[in-house]
Amino acid sequence: MNEWLTLSTSGDLLRIAADELVYAEADGNYTTLVLADGDRRLVTLQLGQLERMIAQQMPQASQGYVRIGKSLIVRLESVRYVHPGKGLLELRNPAGSKYELTASREALKALKEMLERNMK
Repeated sequence: MNEWLTLSTSGDLLRIAADELVYAEADGNYTTLVLADGDRRLVTLQLGQLERMIAQQMPQASQGYVRIGKSLIVRLESVRYVHPGKGLLELRNPAGSKYELTASREALKALKEMLERNMK
């Protein structure tokens, strides 16, 4: 059974299946959610709040997401290319759409090392 992330405000409710969230990018008190179908949703949540909600509402699927630095949460299955020296991260959604993101060298180095450890 698929796990769901449910975000509710006084005016609306958004449900996202665990396999639909490609990445989330913070901008102050707002976070943009990028979904597998290319849809983008701006929500009034700080990234830390979203990170906790993912862990609480999607306990199994949350293992497939990782926080990268201060501004990103990405789905590990979407990671295609990591270049810490350039600060570059490339993701692909299931439909093949490509997303190029930037992050700190330190955060990307940690991601690269984690992915390398998981290969063994």
